[in-house]
Amino acid sequence: MLGILPVLALAMRIDGQTDGIGMANRLLAAELHTLQPQLDQRAASQSRIAHMQSRLATLNDQAALRARAASLLRAASAAALPEIRLYRIALQPRAGELRGHAADVRDIQAYANALLHAGMERVAIQDLRATDRHADDGRYDFTLSLPFSPPPLHGDRHDDRPADASVLP
Repeated sequence: MLGILPVLALAMRIDGQTDGIGMANRLLAAELHTLQPQLDQRAASQSRIAHMQSRLATLNDQAALRARAASLLRAASAAALPEIRLYRIALQPRAGELRGHAADVRDIQAYANALLHAGMERVAIQDLRATDRHADDGRYDFTLSLPFSPPPLHGDRHDDRPADASVLP
């Protein structure tokens, strides 16, 4: 009998602790139940914030593209030469593209230099061909590529070095 008493005392102690753990679990479950709406609201808010950040990034990209388009159009207008006839102005995220006709390669090179002086940082002749239909009068089709520099990071200074034109014969 005396051997059973320590075991019974231990069993009663274990039962008491089990009841305490059960009560703590019920309290935690009740607390979780009361906090669940706040957790759901927080998750929804985080989702809305992520969507708004994505939308803001898209709008910032569009604003930068519009600014680049305005810059490209201003430069093309300021550099206009009577010998150059543009038929396409395209804008891509990393570069602008001007396509046109000219009577002479020197006119194209002069236009590329005029674009540099009009504020474009780099100008490269991407494509240059003598047109078959006007080969007798020396007419050329050309494509100029005007790569955009990446937007400056906050705190960075803009480099004021003159840009080189890559002009291919």
